[in-house]
Amino acid sequence: MTDSCVLPDFDTTEAGEIARRLFALDGPIKQLDGERDLNFMIGDKDERYVFKIANAEEAPAMLECQHQVFQLLADARVFPRIATARESVNGNLVEQVRSSSGIAHACRVLPYIEGRMLSQVGDLQPGLLQDIGRRLALLDRALESFSHPALERPLLWRMDNALDVLDSFKSLVASNQQRETIDYFESGYRARVLPRQHELRRAVIHNDANRANVLVDESGLQVVSVIDFGDMIETWLVIEPVIAASYVMLGQPDPLTKAASLLRGFDAELPLQPAEIELAYDFICMRLCTSICINAHQVALEPDNEYLNTDVPDCWDLLVYLRDIDPVDARDALFPD
Repeated sequence: MTDSCVLPDFDTTEAGEIARRLFALDGPIKQLDGERDLNFMIGDKDERYVFKIANAEEAPAMLECQHQVFQLLADARVFPRIATARESVNGNLVEQVRSSSGIAHACRVLPYIEGRMLSQVGDLQPGLLQDIGRRLALLDRALESFSHPALERPLLWRMDNALDVLDSFKSLVASNQQRETIDYFESGYRARVLPRQHELRRAVIHNDANRANVLVDESGLQVVSVIDFGDMIETWLVIEPVIAASYVMLGQPDPLTKAASLLRGFDAELPLQPAEIELAYDFICMRLCTSICINAHQVALEPDNEYLNTDVPDCWDLLVYLRDIDPVDARDALFPD
């Protein structure tokens, strides 16, 4: 994934023709949500695929990296279902197309994975949350020996770059009160995280287990898959469960309890170390702050992309809630045992 959120310039008719010509796909077509890439669902209920046209700044090597990871996760049976790329009519997993303005874009096809987005599940049960944590730990364990040159890249959504993100985009946040809220959490992050960052393990992680990227079964009790590996990066291991925990807190009546269940599932499969446990709360707060700041930047670039504003109101509500809680009490709530 790139830092540019300007979507590729192809309409549904053009996308359908490209998918037919390069990947022999035919059938009903529907555009899906996307932050930086264009995504189209093609086919009927018996066989559906996602045709993806990547942002112009996305390196084909990163797509190839993702395909290698998909195969590793499939071999390790980390999820009940995992998307593996479909070959084109030319025998390639990634093809290149040009928009009407001559801009080159990589494109590819993945199977459409049936399931409910986590955002569609109202009451998140402890068993589901623990399963999310456990599956993410299995994912990270499966990638323990994995490396790829494409993972060495600049990325707005990497938490080890969080302070630079705030410096760059905090001024775009609407109100003084909101900026002061971010300042409060930034101060805690600087005081508690920076002196201990050398204690944190590093790993290749998914890096974006948000409510739209976690798919669950119809009962809402088990994970089916995790999708969208565009933010995959090599960074601090603890960021994996922290990101997921921050999103399952959104809109929930007892957010710290929800996060604690997810962290418990991760810790049971891939035990967290003392520094990771003690800093998890600060990382949760920082993820919320960076999400808001990056969103403000992206909306300024592309105000018509409705996908960008999905979680912002809930993020603000959660930050206001967390500001009234002593950080020590919050950390005890996240790891009560």
